[in-house]
Amino acid sequence: MHAIPLCLDDFLQPARAALVMWDMQKGLAGKAPNSAAIVANARKLIEQADRLNIPVIWSRHIAPPFEMTVGPFMLWLMKKQKVDHPSKVKPAMQCGMQETDYIDGFGPSDHHMILEKSQPSFFVDTPLASRLKAMNRDTIVIGGVATDIGVEFTCRHAASLGIYSVAVDDASGAYTQEAHDRSMTFLRNWTTPVVKTDEICAIWQKQ
Repeated sequence: MHAIPLCLDDFLQPARAALVMWDMQKGLAGKAPNSAAIVANARKLIEQADRLNIPVIWSRHIAPPFEMTVGPFMLWLMKKQKVDHPSKVKPAMQCGMQETDYIDGFGPSDHHMILEKSQPSFFVDTPLASRLKAMNRDTIVIGGVATDIGVEFTCRHAASLGIYSVAVDDASGAYTQEAHDRSMTFLRNWTTPVVKTDEICAIWQKQ
């Protein structure tokens, strides 16, 4: 069992950390205004994680058919698509659609882990928690899109499961800067260190 982390170096110990790439898909991260910068920074993190044998775990968002979509999520889709009735919602991020593919030229390597999900927390209806436990990992380092949805939800949910989180500010993004900044401010005042890619890489490069 790992000791409670008291500084950033503690959170980022290679023996306790796993790197999470959240929804780096064409229909999600691909639509973020700063997607090119997110990908560039994520590559740096992945390079260091692979060098240190830190597990790299990719989420893959696949939306269920509408008849299996829960009411609150349908309301969210209505709001996102600016329609006033469920019958007007158009399918999105469903199996077989190109928008579920990872961003061109950027995706999991063969030795990385891919976990499919359909909710904004990576811990809902996935084996993520049990995978981390099996690997004796109690800390996720997370980047991706969107900050104010999956990244924040996952960090908050992690704490309730006894899992620490580190949010990578410049390897994450939302669809507006305001939304990104709002979530990062919350997490910074929560239990989650919010740091830059180069800060993490500098610590991992010393290992």
